[in-house]
Order: sequence, then structure tokens, then C-alpha cells
Amino acid sequence: MKTIDIKEGARLLHTRSKAFRDRYFKAYGSMAIRISDSSYMMTRHTLPLSGIRESDVNLYDINSGEIGAIFKAMNNVNAIVVACTEASVKFSSKADIMRPALDDLAQIIGPDVRISESDQVKDLAKALKDRNGCFIRNKGIFSIGANLDEAVAGALILEKCAEGEILSSKVGGLKYLTPENAQKMRNFYIQKYRSTNLTNNHVPFVNISGEEFDVRNKIIECGKELCHKDLVQGSWGNISVRLNSQEMLITPSGMDYFEIRTEDIVKVNISTLEYSSDSRRPSSEVRLHADIYKSHPGCNAIIHTHSNGCSVFAAARAGFRIDNPLIHSIIGDMIATRPELPGTRELSKAVNEGLAENSACIISNHGAIFCGPELDIVLKVADAIESKACNLLGLNASDKLAPSLDVESTGA
Repeated sequence: MKTIDIKEGARLLHTRSKAFRDRYFKAYGSMAIRISDSSYMMTRHTLPLSGIRESDVNLYDINSGEIGAIFKAMNNVNAIVVACTEASVKFSSKADIMRPALDDLAQIIGPDVRISESDQVKDLAKALKDRNGCFIRNKGIFSIGANLDEAVAGALILEKCAEGEILSSKVGGLKYLTPENAQKMRNFYIQKYRSTNLTNNHVPFVNISGEEFDVRNKIIECGKELCHKDLVQGSWGNISVRLNSQEMLITPSGMDYFEIRTEDIVKVNISTLEYSSDSRRPSSEVRLHADIYKSHPGCNAIIHTHSNGCSVFAAARAGFRIDNPLIHSIIGDMIATRPELPGTRELSKAVNEGLAENSACIISNHGAIFCGPELDIVLKVADAIESKACNLLGLNASDKLAPSLDVESTGA
């Protein structure tokens, strides 16, 4: 493996811990990263994950501790996140397995999620076989990854899905993916998504106009804001802007939003989906974005989110009404599309049908999508709608998760 020096390891654990921002939940636990074949670094136990400092990180021999034993037993694992949250403890206390109702769970974790009966290496290894994460009975989340970004994203997605299991009774219950589709999504992630646009492979800087340069940088800043507002996890979600009548700019596939540079944004022909061979590969939902631009001439910007609140509705294939007159005048109601596989023509058609009378919709088993005349406006609307979804569900880091509120929902 590539050796990481101690200073860089501490920096990575500190910076990646910022993904736990407390909008939806408070997480306590630890994070670890393998830095060589003989050692790893780990934060102190049971800290709030949102407040980890570099001084909280210690160096350990690979032969010490349960985390060291996991690293020794699983050579392909270079990062681990252990997270205790209210929802994950509540779900793991009674469940025997988690079936995916969201495609990001199927992709990054596996076609299902097992419950480890203890935090002993033997039980964890069994639960993690061919999976990137599991729940520990009565204790919470255990997420692993080839790198720290993957382990953190896995932990956030496991938490999101635990919230969905608890809260979905308010909107009709979860509608699970078929085992066949869940396995297809997992295979896609392992065989294609994970290796796309590796950030250590640079692309040449493109010769562009000042106007296009500004648009590319606005997309980059928007991506960072999506992360700051907890509207996406890891590299999930995507952003695009119509550049002109023939072309759009879209985020690359599988890249961390904080690693994307100006030249990484991909220029794509809206009609043909063609892009330069020297550029990054565009988001796997590039067809969806192009079809929306073709169907909605007034749409100049699109944001696709995987936020926790809207994802509960997506997992239940349910929508909700917008009662704020101003926001309703902008987007209409949030209806739910029929379920289709991500990245397909069928999904694009279903979403465009959902947007026929609206400027946003819930994408069943997937997330939400928002479009509008300007990127800044679309971002504000996406954040406002997520707050609305959370309010309907009672999903807030300062409140107890309790499935008691009955809300009116629309959709499949």
C-alpha cells in the first residue's frame, strides 16, 4: 500500500470528520486509517465525530486493538468509521438485516446490510463479508473502505437508511429494491464507479472563455455547499449548468466535491452526450440532465441531491405537498417518480414525467432533483425543500426520532 506519513494521517482524519455536521443526527465514535503495513492512526474513542481535532489522533501498531485486527484480517480495507447514533442503535437493537430501499446503500455497502452480534473481530468479519459496512447490535455503525472517503460516505449512508427504517412509517413504509437490482447496483459500483476519475490522474487544463471559467467555478462552489448543507454524502449527487443551446457543464463521476478543479468539470453536448476524450468522465446521470434541458427550455441549472429527509420519501416512493406559496410558485409539489434503475433511459423518462408540471421531484429509491433558471436559486430551493421534508418527518439532530407524526403524502 501507499505509505501515509503521520502528519498527513492526522490531517485526513481531522478534515474528513467534518462530513459529520449534526444537521440530522449526532454521531459519537472513532475513525481510523491504515498508514502503512505495520501501523494505523485512530481518533480517541466515543468523541463527537463532528468535533475531531488533530490532537485527538494517535498512532497504533497494526498488531494492537480490535481495529488493528480488522486491518490485518482485511488487506483491502484502509479506513474504518465506527459511529454510534440514536437511529443506528435503535435500528440495530431489533433488526436482523437491512434491505436497501435506496440505491446508494446497495452500491456502496452491498445488496443488504447485516447485523454483527458483537464488536469482536470474528463477528464483524462475518457481517462484513462482501460488504462495506454493517451494524453492531445495540451499538451502531461499522463502515469500512479502500480509503477514508469511502468509509465516511458508507457511515453516512448507513445512518441515513437507519433513519429511513424508523421514520418511513409516517409516509407509507419503505419500498425495497429487488435483490436482483440491488446486486446490479453493487456490481456497477465495484466494477465501474469506484475506479472512475481517480483524483490522482490529472486532466489537462482546458482553454476556455472567462464566462465559462466562472460557470465552472460556480459549479465547484455549489458542490462544496451541497456538502456543507448535508444535501449529499461523499461523491454522490450531481450538478449541471446549461452553457448554451448546445452544451452543458456537469460534475465528473465519482469525485469528491472538495477535490474537483476547474478543468475537471465536463463539457457535454446536450443532443449527443459527446465530450472530449481528454476530459473527465461525466456524472452517470448525464443523460438525465441532458433530457431535462431538452424538455425544459427555461431550465438552466440542475442539482440532484441524496439528502436524508428527501431520501426517506424516496425510499418510501412518496412525495409531499409544498404549502409555502412562494416556493410552490417556483417548483410546484414534490411528487414521486416511478422506480427505475439509475443512469438509464427509463429513469430519465420517469423523472421528466415527474417534472412535467413541477421544477423538482422525488426520484423513487434514489433521492431528489431540482431545476431552475439559475444555480444559486436551485441550491436555495433544494435546501428549503430538504428542511421541509425534515420538518414533516421530525428529523432533527436535537429531537428524538419517534415515528408518531402522520403526514399527508402524494406519489407512488
